Amino acid sequence: MATGARISAKRPALPWWNFTMLGADIAFFSLGLAISSAYTVLPLFVHHLTADNVAVAMIPAIRALGLYGPQLLVAAHVERRKHALPFILVATILERVPYLLLAFGALWLAGDHPSLLLGLFFVMIFLALLGGGLTYPAWLDLISRAIPSNWIGRFLGFWTGAGGILGIGGTVIAAAILKTVAWPLNFALCFALTFAAMVISFVLLALGREPERTVRVAPAQHSGLSSSSAIPARAPVKANLRRQARELWELVRNDDALRRLLLSNGLVGFSTMASALFAVSALKLGGLSDAQVGAESTVLFIAMTAGNFLWGAIGDHFGHRAILIWSSLCAALSALLALGAHGFWAYALVFLVLGLNISGVQLAGFTLITEFGPVERRPTYVALASVAYAPFAIGAPILGGILADRWGYPAVFVLTALAALAAMFAFRFWVPDPRRAATYGMADPSEPH
Repeated sequence: MATGARISAKRPALPWWNFTMLGADIAFFSLGLAISSAYTVLPLFVHHLTADNVAVAMIPAIRALGLYGPQLLVAAHVERRKHALPFILVATILERVPYLLLAFGALWLAGDHPSLLLGLFFVMIFLALLGGGLTYPAWLDLISRAIPSNWIGRFLGFWTGAGGILGIGGTVIAAAILKTVAWPLNFALCFALTFAAMVISFVLLALGREPERTVRVAPAQHSGLSSSSAIPARAPVKANLRRQARELWELVRNDDALRRLLLSNGLVGFSTMASALFAVSALKLGGLSDAQVGAESTVLFIAMTAGNFLWGAIGDHFGHRAILIWSSLCAALSALLALGAHGFWAYALVFLVLGLNISGVQLAGFTLITEFGPVERRPTYVALASVAYAPFAIGAPILGGILADRWGYPAVFVLTALAALAAMFAFRFWVPDPRRAATYGMADPSEPH
């Protein structure tokens, strides 16, 4: 019995209700994102409103700003709560409603007010991702508590893969709509279907069962003061911000492994420079039509689906750092392949490798950071990784759009490939593997393995 107890402690039973409900939430949310793909459908929508490459490149930049900008603001709030799901359910409404508003906006404004529609588009996309940024630290902390640690990679890999399978169907529907329905009703239908899938996702998320989390109690700032009395009552917000900034600085300064991860994540962010330009490049230089570019979404999501299953298994068996090594290589290959691509099948190969890159970065972004730092500080570690990634993920696409207008697409593709290769070598030779450090009982995994 004692031996059985030890085995049970090492491999906790899988909670099938949470595995199913929280996983199906991921699948339907992925379906919604697939129908209005940020890599094909959204760039095409903007291209109908303006020929400016910078405007197209603003899509990933604004999405990154909304997603990564607010995470540190909510991390400390989440750490003080025993249950995060009620907060998640309120904040995540902001992720979903903008797509419905975009559907109505496309119908009302496309004909006579394209500039106003373009402005509305960027505001709605920012708000949708702002909702994602507000919920992300709490949601990932919820998943880390609701799913056993030895199942997280397979859980995320399986359900994002399942979402990819649904997404393949969604991209086929989107491509058919773009081909057979006139502008702007075609894009309005895509946005409306995205909203419908996200409503189903919301219901499934609400059905999840959240284990109580370990609450972090902030340390007192002065000797003899309790944590509740350490901050003067007359300036609580300003004092809390100063205290949080000091804590974050100390955290990053004292954790060498975290610093290396944050800097390497910056290289990954820089390698997103060309991601939104592949679709427009295919349209302008590759000889593809709107419908064919829409069909490339299917190729992209087939690759992302296969990648999710592949990366999930690799992460659980070989560590989640390995995912970022190989997915960074995929980013470099996609950019290099785009240099000479012409025709549907050549760009299909570009989007195939890009899909493997996107799925790997997304999955490892969920999993690797959860292995750094103490459990009670997990929301802050998650937010720090996101905020450090944000300037590069925001700035690189904008820079890519400017360079594409001045020097052409090949220059952007070459810079993307170089950044991705630098990220691959950084994760391989510089960033430590926290799982291996834990296996060998190292107190400070500051040296790469």
